[in-house]
Amino acid sequence: MSVDITGRHIEITEPIRKFATDRLERLRGVIDEVLEAHFTLTVEKHQRHLAEVNIKTRDDFYHGEEVSTDMYTSIAAVLDKVEKQILKHKGRNVTRKRRNNHLGAGVVSTTSIIEVEEILGERLPRIIRSNEVAAKPMSIDDAAIEIGDSDREFLVFRNASTERLNIVYKRKDGNIGWIEPEA
Repeated sequence: MSVDITGRHIEITEPIRKFATDRLERLRGVIDEVLEAHFTLTVEKHQRHLAEVNIKTRDDFYHGEEVSTDMYTSIAAVLDKVEKQILKHKGRNVTRKRRNNHLGAGVVSTTSIIEVEEILGERLPRIIRSNEVAAKPMSIDDAAIEIGDSDREFLVFRNASTERLNIVYKRKDGNIGWIEPEA
């Protein structure tokens, strides 16, 4: 990796050079291979410290620039900006790869239930809404008597002792089942 630092209206001291290279080394965890990095550090009038960086990798090129009142702050900010660019680019590549892998998976998309029934060769059960049920408070014995006398398959009621919803239903063996949900 070659690191070039150019100074305009500023002398590049060893602490500035060390700070820039150390901050650049932090990018090694984010990006695989940095081939070249070129810093251009400029001091303009009224204490404007401008830091530009161009980073060339094997596959891409990244550029950033920042202005502040301190050169160290400008260098740190520009490298943070470039790091965000790199992460954004890597994220796009990952999602693009994932999306392309699943396109040819043989997913059949149908738009209506009729088409699904034609493919399967059988009729699918429909969901039909019945009338709203008023869950009256009653005991389990009263609910069992009421379901036994009616032609309905089940009865939703509020248990008088626990104040919670319960269900009694007619079983195929002729008995009556009772469902009490857990707490």
